[in-house]
Amino acid sequence: MKHFLKLYGTLGPSCCEKETLKQMLLAGMTGIRLNLSHKKLEDCQNWLTAYYEAAEDLHIVPELLVDLQGPELRIGSLPEPVVLKEGTEVILVPDARETDSSKDHLSDTGLSSDPVTVIPCPPILFSHFKKGQHLKLNDGRILLEISRVSDLPAQAAARVLVPGELSSRKSIALDQVSLPLPVLTDQDRETLTQLRRFRVTGVMLPFVRSSRDLLTLRKELMDDGMEYIRVFAKLETPEGLSHLPDLLPYCDEIIIARGDLGNNMPLPKLPGIQKRISATCLRARRPFMVVTQMLASMEHSPVPTRAEVTDIFQAVLDGASSLMLTGETAVGDYPVEAIKVLSETAEEALRFRMESRSIPL
Repeated sequence: MKHFLKLYGTLGPSCCEKETLKQMLLAGMTGIRLNLSHKKLEDCQNWLTAYYEAAEDLHIVPELLVDLQGPELRIGSLPEPVVLKEGTEVILVPDARETDSSKDHLSDTGLSSDPVTVIPCPPILFSHFKKGQHLKLNDGRILLEISRVSDLPAQAAARVLVPGELSSRKSIALDQVSLPLPVLTDQDRETLTQLRRFRVTGVMLPFVRSSRDLLTLRKELMDDGMEYIRVFAKLETPEGLSHLPDLLPYCDEIIIARGDLGNNMPLPKLPGIQKRISATCLRARRPFMVVTQMLASMEHSPVPTRAEVTDIFQAVLDGASSLMLTGETAVGDYPVEAIKVLSETAEEALRFRMESRSIPL
């Protein structure tokens, strides 16, 4: 049965070979996403060449979505990945790339006399740090609690509540705090100048806060004569959710980005929020995508969980126009198998929806 859903994988080390990409396309993938949070578009040229060659062999017109950095904060560079253990203390210092050397901030503060892990952070955060605040790292996988704050020099100590491995340039977010960040980074603007060269068909804007963010991106595209590029608005914060009706006229598709969205609210509320976004988009006849952990177990298992296939099935019943896999294909052990499960489950859901007209969306 031919389905009308768009199914995206994410390009990464696990699926950058031509033959793997060809098998993913044959399994039902209709397009691919490239996450530019950690890399530049031009650095992925070999991957993209393999993708386009695979599509050409199959006589497929390929879609390529690029995911910009957007208004997201990230830690600086670490000498090597570090494992943060529960109950231990870390020191947060301003990123050395934007201030003086971070090592200078460790002296004469009294925050810690023992060897500790030093994490360079965006300087804008330090005026907002308060004792007792929670700080989320690496998309919420690691949780810290601010224990002490120093003004001169600016730094803070934090205790690890939820442990995990941390590497360079991972996301960082201060709980319950919204910061005035620019819509596009310098790297984003550089990426936009290369869209035509790399045959990009859509741009995903993270952490959309209001229609102004989308208009800023639209203007950049129009100024370069690329009005044809589709704009995807990623809903990831309460602020973006509150402006959802205003966003709809200025994007081609809404993305229910459950990763950061789940970091910014109590998790039990997330399913209801997803339902409300779906219903709002359907009423406005605006396409929407569901993404994040759809088949997370398949990063290391060839078989999904029952809950995961039910999640995919329900997203299709809710009216999603596209679904996307992230780590499952980018770094997972079974990228082809994951796409096959996504495609087959989506087809079953569409068949069920067609046969059961009374099922509410």
